Amino acid sequence: MSLSKTLIPLSALIGLFFFTSCKRDKDQTALEYMPNMYRSPSYETYDPNPVFADGLSAQLPPVGSVPRGYVPYEYPNSQAGYDSALAYLRSPMRFEETDRETLMAESKELYTIFCSHCHGDKGDGNGILAQREKFLGIPSYGRDRLPNITEGSIYHVITYGKNLMGSHASQLTEEERWKIVNHVLYLRNEISPDPNAKAGEMNQTEA
Repeated sequence: MSLSKTLIPLSALIGLFFFTSCKRDKDQTALEYMPNMYRSPSYETYDPNPVFADGLSAQLPPVGSVPRGYVPYEYPNSQAGYDSALAYLRSPMRFEETDRETLMAESKELYTIFCSHCHGDKGDGNGILAQREKFLGIPSYGRDRLPNITEGSIYHVITYGKNLMGSHASQLTEEERWKIVNHVLYLRNEISPDPNAKAGEMNQTEA
């Protein structure tokens, strides 16, 4: 049999496959050849699923599991937790290992977005909401008003909130919270310089 006589039936067979698998009526499902090659047999999130005992595709995570990238915070939302954070909690970020200019710029940007409307651009408690008397009694970061705060206590308050200030844990990652702490300490030293500490230093402690 010549090559041409072989190719004609083969071409006709291939053409038949194309025509039978493609229909003009888009409301009708066409025939599929080897569908598992490109169509996943997976279940949709809320589809019934006979694989699991409860018959649901969406399963709860195992008890004790945490989202990827999440770091559990061991200090409770209580006065005892605040006191412990004030005394013992220190930033995992090391100032000397971070580009100073980049850190300061990012810290200021986050503070401006999330804090300045109440605490003021200078940390003096005179933000736009205080000026409009929406919130009163916002303290300055100066040592005369807040003599005993530390980086740990600041982080704790950002995480849980305190008095009229609500929690910012859902809005800021752990690293972003520490960057804001960095800028708060910088503003604190601008208001009332500490001769024993460098302005903006992340591992600064308070007496």
